[in-house]
Amino acid sequence: MDFFNSLTPDLKLLAVGIAGCAVLALFSSNPKAEKAYLLVLAVLTAAGIYRFSHRADNEKELSAAASAPPHFRMAAPKHVPLESTSAK
Repeated sequence: MDFFNSLTPDLKLLAVGIAGCAVLALFSSNPKAEKAYLLVLAVLTAAGIYRFSHRADNEKELSAAASAPPHFRMAAPKHVPLESTSAK
């Protein structure tokens, strides 16, 4: 359960979709619908594997970016209030 909770929301959605399609394919009595469920299952599984493999790469990039020195920014210029031109 800890593994499932450690996933991002998009991977959780893919995991639930994969499980749902697997259950629908198992209990479908219609062979044509069963093929459609298996096709959707294959597509969701491929998307999940692709997303999970890129998630690990993304975490490495994020950890490298977090260790980079901070960038200093100049102070923002002071805001000058608008003046009405209709009163002139």
